[in-house]
Amino acid sequence: MENPILARLERLGAKPSPLWLWTLLVLQEGERYPLPFWNEALSRAVGRKVFCPSYRALERRLEEALRSCD
Repeated sequence: MENPILARLERLGAKPSPLWLWTLLVLQEGERYPLPFWNEALSRAVGRKVFCPSYRALERRLEEALRSCD
């Protein structure tokens, strides 16, 4: 099954990155997509396997990834 988050980023012409994922999460997507899709997209964006057991954990991981990009 295709990851709809990654497919959406591709349609936008964007590569998976913490900033793009954060934008999708806070602006409109939130719980629209199940956590396994978010985990896969974040793993791709940061270049290592990521597992977030909750949306709260996902938010924290995205915030951490954004801070490390500065």
